[in-house]
Amino acid sequence: MAVLKQIFFHCVRFLGGFAIAQHLTRKQLRILCYHGFSITDEHELAPYVFMRPETFKRRMRILHDRRLTVVSLDEGIHRLRSGTITKGETVITFDDGWASDLLVMPVLEGYGFPVSIYVTSEHLSAGTEAFNVMLAQMVHRSRRDSISLRNVHSQIDGDYKVAANPAATTATLVMAAGKIGSLQERQRLLAPLAEALGLDYAAFVAGGRFQLMSKEQITLLARKGVSIQLHTHTHHLPDGSFDEMADEIRQNRTAIMELTGIEPTHFCYPSGQYSPLHPNWLERLGVASATTCDSGFNDSRTPLLLLRRYLDSEKTSDIEFEAEISGVRELLRRMRSSMKMISN
Repeated sequence: MAVLKQIFFHCVRFLGGFAIAQHLTRKQLRILCYHGFSITDEHELAPYVFMRPETFKRRMRILHDRRLTVVSLDEGIHRLRSGTITKGETVITFDDGWASDLLVMPVLEGYGFPVSIYVTSEHLSAGTEAFNVMLAQMVHRSRRDSISLRNVHSQIDGDYKVAANPAATTATLVMAAGKIGSLQERQRLLAPLAEALGLDYAAFVAGGRFQLMSKEQITLLARKGVSIQLHTHTHHLPDGSFDEMADEIRQNRTAIMELTGIEPTHFCYPSGQYSPLHPNWLERLGVASATTCDSGFNDSRTPLLLLRRYLDSEKTSDIEFEAEISGVRELLRRMRSSMKMISN
């Protein structure tokens, strides 16, 4: 099916369909979403979290060749508000603030493409390891059939069948570890967990494969003009209490301001999850825009606190990416939506 889809898009492009779609959607804002980048083989397990730098380089080349105007997040929101999107303006965003984002900064600088990075802040005082992602990678890469954790931590000690269902084992360990008070305490468990799983921890984390940005790295990027924006303090957005949610935003905002000297006003929903209450709550906190992981383009009718984005992936082919940014896939989405409405 994937091959047939690629052949279809190649045919559409050959027949001029990409150029037509780009013209028809020229008044709509595109927002692209990326996370981290592979230092070795991280993308093999998590292609939507990690992308090979060479893949990203090809994506930026496609953007350049299609002559789409890449603008900053601030500029994109300004043009969307004022109805002055005329050239398929495109915004590039990175989520979480992975240290590996630094690998592709020269690519963006080479094209003169601005970027916004939505960063979390809890790790800034706990250590830069991304606990959940590292744990998932370790469990999936372990060659042990099962493990017995003893005297590691009372919350996670126990017996686990690793090989039978790595994803279930990861979920169980993540849920158990979540009951441990602080991120710093959880991160200290990574080395003994790696040992139990039969992995060389030092080799596993070499090169900062699973690290988030440090304070110094965030400050340096901000000085170079990279826009640093809100992504909550703990990568979690409460939906049961305004005060709890406000605390996540305020801690995140304070940390970013201390590092950059600039007040962040744009937000990204962690893991793309949001409730009907969140847009109003964010507006009360002075948030100007919020991006989701819902696919699609944005126009004057799109709520600024529910902006759509395209989540790019290592699994996505170049022709599929080009079909997305040119507007072909957006037009296909609209056709499917219209047909669904008619059938109902």
